[in-house]
Amino acid sequence: MDPDIVIPVFLFGGTAVVLWKFLDDRHRERMIIIEKGLVKEDLKYLYAAGSRPAHPLSSLKYGMLAAFIGMGILVSAFLSRVFWDSAEQVTAGIIFLSAGLGLITYYSIAKKRLEEERLALAVKE
Repeated sequence: MDPDIVIPVFLFGGTAVVLWKFLDDRHRERMIIIEKGLVKEDLKYLYAAGSRPAHPLSSLKYGMLAAFIGMGILVSAFLSRVFWDSAEQVTAGIIFLSAGLGLITYYSIAKKRLEEERLALAVKE
């Protein structure tokens, strides 16, 4: 068989089998819960461990990360055209550096906002 055909077949077939098994197991678990007659509160308690409330600043984190990575790509494209002929390592380094700077900036903003919220709660009490 041609390896150009076998690899995608196994890749997509394996993904489909894993997804099918996951959904089938989840369905069986829910059917067992229904058969045992658990009430709605029991279901909330059962699935509460897997779900976490969304952090209010998570969209800020991902937005800043994407923006800094985009700026890193632009800076590396500019620098590679101006100063270097081929700069694959420099491009990867600048992208990771800018992603790290974005996360550090997010941390400082989040820390400041959390301190402001704590002070606001302390004033209310």
